[in-house]
Amino acid sequence: MEAPRSRRVGILGYGQLGQFLAQQLLARGPPLGLTLAWVWARDGASLGGLPPALRLPDLGLLPSTGVDLVVEVAHPCVAQEHGEDILGHADFMLGSPTALADPETERRLREAATRGGHTLYIPRGALWGCGDIARMDQEGTLAALKVTMTKSPQSFRAQGWLRERVAAAVASGTRTVLYEGPLRPLCPLAPNNVNTMAAAAVAAPGLGFDGVTACLVADPSVPDWHVVEVEVTSVGDKGRCLSVTSIRRNPAGPAAVTGSATLGSFWSSLQVTPPFLSWLRPWDRSGFLGL
Repeated sequence: MEAPRSRRVGILGYGQLGQFLAQQLLARGPPLGLTLAWVWARDGASLGGLPPALRLPDLGLLPSTGVDLVVEVAHPCVAQEHGEDILGHADFMLGSPTALADPETERRLREAATRGGHTLYIPRGALWGCGDIARMDQEGTLAALKVTMTKSPQSFRAQGWLRERVAAAVASGTRTVLYEGPLRPLCPLAPNNVNTMAAAAVAAPGLGFDGVTACLVADPSVPDWHVVEVEVTSVGDKGRCLSVTSIRRNPAGPAAVTGSATLGSFWSSLQVTPPFLSWLRPWDRSGFLGL
């Protein structure tokens, strides 16, 4: 029997996560049927450590590379600007699902996936219990979902008015609740920091970005940890309902945006893309990986 063709993978972004995935693909990918095709970065100079053959200087060259899967681990603006074109030629794993908080971006990416016959994937990242949340949502038993993320103030890459709140937290040296409320308006204010929350909104479309409650906390007492607390509440009868709370403590370098355990989670998700295991929603051609 003929062996299946190796799946060619392109990476968008060459920060901590992009470098880790590139290294894993080069060292461990071939036996798994995965080949690193190229890496692209907004700052092309950051690719200097890669062999020239693995550097993609212009995303306009993507159609000629024969890539099967493109993995974005850069910034939500990359999906907003290039996601439609990518889905016209390859499957797309969106590592910055905060991009989907913009309804127009979500609509364009869904339509592009349908037109191109490709699939938009959302990795679980640091979201613990993702599969259970998705199943409850599908069954109509999910009543509420709250995600609290606590990090060192130096780990936040805040925008707009939230930047001032982070600066105040740094100055005070005390635990500060930066935001608590619906997830959607938070995503553009902390696009690099709340992708776990965005993954929860995609896992539970019955609640979505407007129904998931987000709580973002700056705490100088956890300089090398990212703490994610997920509170799930089911539909109940006469005040009695299922309630589950999980707390994930992820080691992280000082001021790091991504915790160390999340690197392995992304690599796990990458390994289960087709022709391996995937979990799909046929109605919108989107899916979660590595559940």
